[in-house]
Amino acid sequence: QADAQLKQAASVFEHANEGILITDRHGFIIDVNEAFTRITGYERQEVVGRTPRILRSGQHDAAFFSNMWHALLSQGAWRGEVWNRRKNGEVFAELLTISSVRGSEGAIERFVGLFSDISLQKQYQQQLEHIAHYDTLTGLPNRALLADRLRNAMAQAVRRDRQIALVMLDLDGFKLVNDTHGHDVGDRLLVEVAARLKKTLREGDTLARQGG
Repeated sequence: QADAQLKQAASVFEHANEGILITDRHGFIIDVNEAFTRITGYERQEVVGRTPRILRSGQHDAAFFSNMWHALLSQGAWRGEVWNRRKNGEVFAELLTISSVRGSEGAIERFVGLFSDISLQKQYQQQLEHIAHYDTLTGLPNRALLADRLRNAMAQAVRRDRQIALVMLDLDGFKLVNDTHGHDVGDRLLVEVAARLKKTLREGDTLARQGG
């Protein structure tokens, strides 16, 4: 029965869709599964004996990892999103759960990390956020983002006792362009006007499209 349980555990370890890595209590990798290799690009022999630092992307500061270790030691587990780097240099997002494994006397003996690649979900989320705040034709901030930035600018102006300038521009005769040359030409005109206006502004200024 014990042998059957070991085989079952080994089968789950190897065939899980999530990447799994096991470290000793000092953080050195003991074993990884096939999904780990598929997601990160590192073969087992390349990572055993090393630490998970080989995956670091540089996008998290020391405080991030300090909080992670604090949770592991005090609560026995940590769960969150981490940006790591594959062997080929590509940065990817993962949803990671780390658990500490204690022995019969209560001391930590192992750490087990279980993670899944959520890069596609993050990209989709970013696309939705972009659509919600930017004009799809010109790429300029839309009405919602303009309102948000205007509120922030007004609040700063009050705090610093300064003024802000707000200019509203209208393209005279634009309907005639659409009617005469078609909407495709009208769209190209809007994109070109937006690009030229943007070049005249400073980095801290906002150019938005109200319509569309």
